Amino acid sequence: MQKLALRLLPLALLLLASSAAAQRKELNVQIVDMNRAEVGPVSLTFTSPEGEVIEAATKKNGKLRIRLTASEEPWKVVLRMDGYPDQEHEVLLNEGGPDRSFTATLYDEETMTKQKAVDNFNDGIRAIQGGDAESALELFQKAVELDPTLAAAHRTIAAILHGMGKLAEALAPLDKYLEFEELPPEFVGMAFDIFLAAGDPRVEDAKQRAIEAGMGTEIAAGIFSQGVQAVRDSDDERAVELFTEAASLNPKLYQAYRNIGTIHFNNQNWEPALEALEKTLELDPRNTEAMRMRFFSFALQGQLEASIEAGKAWIAVNPTAGAQVQHQSDQLFEQEVYGNAKLYDQSLIAWDDNHPRAHFRLGVIYRRSADSALAKQHLTKYLETAPADEDGRPRAHYELGMLAVNASDAASAREHLNKFLELAPNDENADVARAALEQL
Repeated sequence: MQKLALRLLPLALLLLASSAAAQRKELNVQIVDMNRAEVGPVSLTFTSPEGEVIEAATKKNGKLRIRLTASEEPWKVVLRMDGYPDQEHEVLLNEGGPDRSFTATLYDEETMTKQKAVDNFNDGIRAIQGGDAESALELFQKAVELDPTLAAAHRTIAAILHGMGKLAEALAPLDKYLEFEELPPEFVGMAFDIFLAAGDPRVEDAKQRAIEAGMGTEIAAGIFSQGVQAVRDSDDERAVELFTEAASLNPKLYQAYRNIGTIHFNNQNWEPALEALEKTLELDPRNTEAMRMRFFSFALQGQLEASIEAGKAWIAVNPTAGAQVQHQSDQLFEQEVYGNAKLYDQSLIAWDDNHPRAHFRLGVIYRRSADSALAKQHLTKYLETAPADEDGRPRAHYELGMLAVNASDAASAREHLNKFLELAPNDENADVARAALEQL
């Protein structure tokens, strides 16, 4: 037994040495109230990073001197005193570092709540700076729950919702902010968007303030949307005013010029339509809708050369342009609106001299206008370019045959009228063709 005790002794000494090696630091505590006056006694609970708990209390002057084990992680400190909410703090006592002094202020419940609101607000700012808008929104909302008078938080909530496109939700926090403060110039553009979405009459005042603040470009899109609504309300005059205003604030907003051109085009106001369409194409040279309207604006005014050139530019960007003109011409031809159909077909032939249907329609139209030479030229070209077109060939032979009859060209008349009767013996003009043949 004697030998066993001797063997254990060195181990005991080792444990004592290890304990003694644990470095401790002196912490000088001072607690004050909101007026910076000493207050006490205050109960303190210290919890080490390893979970060690030490209870202590300050003197009446709020002072306490205590030694705590140094650590790379901070100690948790909880302050308690009647009449004040509990407060939590952290104190770091590094090994090898100096002793520490720690001063804390006890706040009453109202002040503490407001401070928590500010803390949430500041955390929200950091979340925004980190690009986390969702987390920031939650923090700002928590801030105004704690302190509804925190105006900057209401404004920032509105700004975040505005940025998310949730304009309807942004109105309430914006209104709350305006209960406390006037909106700074840098936020009037945001207010314009929110008021506009809500149909709020304050939108006009926000618009003027934004323009005065040099933020016209930012609100141009909103004014453009007002113009779109005016179009839906069939108020073309108001729509043109709004699109013009939007374009003046943002001269690069080609959509505004295009819409101005569209309104004038639909109302057949050709000069202002073309002016707006040319401006559109200056900003967006490949805007096919503006090109389409420009072509038809010239064509509907009978400006053949201008329409041909406008059409060439249109086709270069949109290969289906010719098909669109062909469709329009077909409809007009069926309705016997030959004047416009003629212009469209002249353009089609200028773009493609082998356009069969354009030649066919022009041949019929010129025969109706007694322009026999041009009628014969286009109908003959049609037959050359569309040998398999069963729809138009009978009519073309009939028209050429009757032209030959009128020209006393019996051989050509027999050729075409017989071909017509071969292809369409029951056509409504068959009897006329047979009668003409009998007289040759």
